Amino acid sequence: MMRRCARMSDRVLHRSDLPPGGSRVHLLGVAGAGMRALAAFLVEEGWMVSGSDRNAGSAADLSTTGVTVVPDDDTGHAVDSALVVHSSAIAATHPARVAAERAGVPVMKRSSVLGALVNDRRLVAVAGTHGKTTVTTMLGLALEAAGRDPLVLVGGHVSEWGGHARFGVGPEAVVEADEYDRSFLQLDPTLAVVTSVEAEHLECYVDEEELRSSFATFARRAVNREGVLVCNDDEGARALAERLPAATSYGFDESSDYRLQVIASAADGQRCRLRGPDLDLSFDLGAAGAHNAQNAAAALIAASRLGADARTLSGCLGHFRGVERRLQKIASRGGVIVVDDYAHHPTEVRASIAAVRSAWPAARIVAVFQPHLYSRTRDMAVEFRQALARADRVLVLPIYAAREAALPGVSSGLVVRGAPGHVSLSLEEEAIELVKNARRDTVFLFMGAGDITEAAHRAARELESHALGV
Repeated sequence: MMRRCARMSDRVLHRSDLPPGGSRVHLLGVAGAGMRALAAFLVEEGWMVSGSDRNAGSAADLSTTGVTVVPDDDTGHAVDSALVVHSSAIAATHPARVAAERAGVPVMKRSSVLGALVNDRRLVAVAGTHGKTTVTTMLGLALEAAGRDPLVLVGGHVSEWGGHARFGVGPEAVVEADEYDRSFLQLDPTLAVVTSVEAEHLECYVDEEELRSSFATFARRAVNREGVLVCNDDEGARALAERLPAATSYGFDESSDYRLQVIASAADGQRCRLRGPDLDLSFDLGAAGAHNAQNAAAALIAASRLGADARTLSGCLGHFRGVERRLQKIASRGGVIVVDDYAHHPTEVRASIAAVRSAWPAARIVAVFQPHLYSRTRDMAVEFRQALARADRVLVLPIYAAREAALPGVSSGLVVRGAPGHVSLSLEEEAIELVKNARRDTVFLFMGAGDITEAAHRAARELESHALGV
C-alpha cells in the first residue's frame, strides 16, 4: 500500500524546542478533539493562542477558553505567530500553512508539540488501536482520587473536567499515544500502556510489520523505567510483549500477570476483581462491557504503579459513565434508548454491540452504522459485516469520507453485500423514523467516527419530542 502520511523524525522534543511562553501560537484544525486539548493546555501554560478550522461552527465555543478563533482562510494570524501547529488532517497546501512557511514561521505537527510539552514530566502514554481515550480518562480519575494532581490530555470530552483536558501541577502527565501518522513516536513515556494492536491506519505504514515495529519502538522507551503494560486478551498486544525485554500483562486470560474477573454486571455498571503480584483489588465500574473492564484494569494497575494507594482505587470508577461518544446514552423514553458511540473499527463495533447486549439483555438492538473512510471500508468490509450482524437490525449509512477522496467501486454496499437480511443500506431519515416509531425495549446504537453523532442527537431530540406529544 502506498504511504500517504509524511514521515516525521523519531527524535523526541522538549519544552526548550518551543517558543518561549507568552508567544503567539496559531493552530490549524483547532476544533479536532486532540487539537482542542492542546489549545487549552497552551492557553493554561501562558501562550497566546489563536486557531482556525474549516468547520467554523464547531470551533466557536473555543473562544470561551481563551482561544482567538479566526476564519479558516485567515493567513494573518499564522504569519504573525511564533509557531504554527497543524493537525494531521491539514494539507501542505492549506493557505495559512503555506503563508507561515513562506514567512519563515516554524510549522510543527500537533504530535511534536504535544511531545515537547509533556516529555519532561513523569509521562504515562496510553497506546492501542482501541480504548486509548477511555483508559487515559480512567487513569486520570484514579490519580485524582488518590490525591495526585495529574495533567491529563484526552481525545474526548470528559464531563468531570468540562472538556478535553485536566490541568494539574503534579509530576504526572497522562496522554493518549496515537499510532496514526506515527504520532506516538514523539512521546517519551516513563510508563507505556498498550491496549491492542491491530491493522489500522496502514496508509501511514508500508505494511502491518512496520506498524507493529513502531508500537515496539514506542513501548521500548519505557522498558527500563516504569515499564510497559499490555492487554493479554489482545493477540497483537501479546505479540508486542514478546518483542520487548520485559512487559507486564493484564486481562481475563488466566496467563495474565494481573488477572481480571467480572463478578457481577448490570445496565448501570459492574463489579470486578483484579489480582496480581502486588495487587488484590475488588472495584466498582459505572460502565458496562467487558472491554471497559479491561480498560479499567489497565488504568488501576497504572495508578498503583505510580504510587496510588489501593484503598483509594476500589471505588474511584464507580461513578464513571464513560467519555462523550463512548457508549453514551443520550436519550431514554418509554423503554426506547438512544446511544451515541465512536466505534469505527470492526473490533470496536463488536465490543459495543456486546456491551449493549450485556447492559440491556432483553432489548432489541438496532445498530445505525456510518462507515468512516473509503480505505477502511474497502479493507475491512467483511469484518464490519460480521461484527454488525450481531445486532438485531442494522442500518448502514453512506461512507463518511473524512480526509479521503472517494475510491472507485467503494461504497457502503461492500459492507452489506452478502450480509444477512437484517443488515441493509439506509439513510439517516429512515433511522430517525425508526426511533420515532420504536416499541419498548429497543436500543438504537449509532456508531461511527464521522458526523453520525449529529444524527444520534437528532434522533434523541425526536424521541423526546415524540414521547411528549410535541
